[in-house]
Amino acid sequence: MQRYFTYIITFLSIGLLSSCEDVNLGNLFYTSCDVEARFEGSMDYNAAHGALSQLVPEEYSFVVCSDLHIDQEENPYITQFLQPSLHKDAHFILYNGDLFQGQETEAKIASDLLHAQGILPSYYAAGNHDLYFGWDIYNRYFGSSTYAISINTPSASDLILVLESGSATLGSKQLAWLKEQLSQERGKYRYCFVVTHTNFSHLHATNGTYMPDEQQLLFRLFADHHVTAVFSGHAHVQNETTYVGVPYYTTASLKNGAYGQMTVTPKLCTWDFKQL
Repeated sequence: MQRYFTYIITFLSIGLLSSCEDVNLGNLFYTSCDVEARFEGSMDYNAAHGALSQLVPEEYSFVVCSDLHIDQEENPYITQFLQPSLHKDAHFILYNGDLFQGQETEAKIASDLLHAQGILPSYYAAGNHDLYFGWDIYNRYFGSSTYAISINTPSASDLILVLESGSATLGSKQLAWLKEQLSQERGKYRYCFVVTHTNFSHLHATNGTYMPDEQQLLFRLFADHHVTAVFSGHAHVQNETTYVGVPYYTTASLKNGAYGQMTVTPKLCTWDFKQL
């Protein structure tokens, strides 16, 4: 009986900490609350700070990691990961959500670590833990949670779309933005990568994944627009699968020393799971 009440309190706490109005307990983090406001805040941030782009060599690589869960205790894996010598062959890092445990003191610690001198150019996506105490904390330390990055080589350009799925839904406005990016911008680029925290595989759905109708819509949308690969985290379990011809890579937790790396050449993209 005590365990039963513990579960109920946990579910209610998740709802309160996410400022939720509509929580589906069968899908732990699904909620429609605040996602539209977060998207609008991201668009305001993007307009104020300008479009993102980066120059890279003809052949380049980037690192993807998620679920750092930085708190007030030092983590040896994260310390090791942030050593510049570890990523000599990489050109930038994508941090795919759950950067910190939610409180502002932890956001400050995470920001100081991830923005330190010597770190590769870095881009961030928001996860559910990052939003527990309000999107404004994440926004203050890590900026927008929905944006596009143009990666420019000497002969081609690639597109990275960063999506915010901290509530296990994109919401209507972010979904409309995604459709616009894919229909109007995708054709200008060679490769297209999508980065978003919530995982797509139901093999590891115990900690929340997209509702089936939204998930199926995204599978078809990514396939129709020839997305090169989709990166997620959240499950803390490594997974690689393919839906409608598009590869989906879920990285395990960086807190436990796991991450991934994509190597991009004019004719091939190669993915590797890595462990510290």
